[in-house]
Amino acid sequence: MLRKCLFLGLTLVLVVALIYLFIYGKQLEKQPAGTSEEITQESEATPTRVLSPQDLEVVQPKLRLEKVSSGKDQSQTAWHAMEILNKGKVVYGGILLTIDYMDSSGKVLATKAHAVEKSIAPATALNLAEIKAMGLPVPVASCRIEITYADIASASKRKQPK
Repeated sequence: MLRKCLFLGLTLVLVVALIYLFIYGKQLEKQPAGTSEEITQESEATPTRVLSPQDLEVVQPKLRLEKVSSGKDQSQTAWHAMEILNKGKVVYGGILLTIDYMDSSGKVLATKAHAVEKSIAPATALNLAEIKAMGLPVPVASCRIEITYADIASASKRKQPK
């Protein structure tokens, strides 16, 4: 008898809970939905970065080495002059040059990076002189210059290249 009363009591509680949820859900459906605000933000355009751009070419690189000795340590300072040619149809800026310094057998002894902040218009050349790299090992004999990446200049820089 106790089991029967307990079962009927629990069943009654469940039925009452289901009826309450059904009525509460119908009331929520009748309420007007809240209005949502749409917020649109514009961010400033960032330049597109091109890795190893085929449009840019380093021409006429020149290397001048100076030995620097301070006590026991000897190092070299390299002075570079070069021209970067833009054979493409876009303005490039923010160029990163990677310079590998090699000995006479072609073994890479050191690598330095140099950022060029000037812009290069299409079908023009940019002359760079007096790029200085210090603290190079003494047996440096030559170098290899590559353009690691360049940014396609934004619209404001396209109008007036530096």
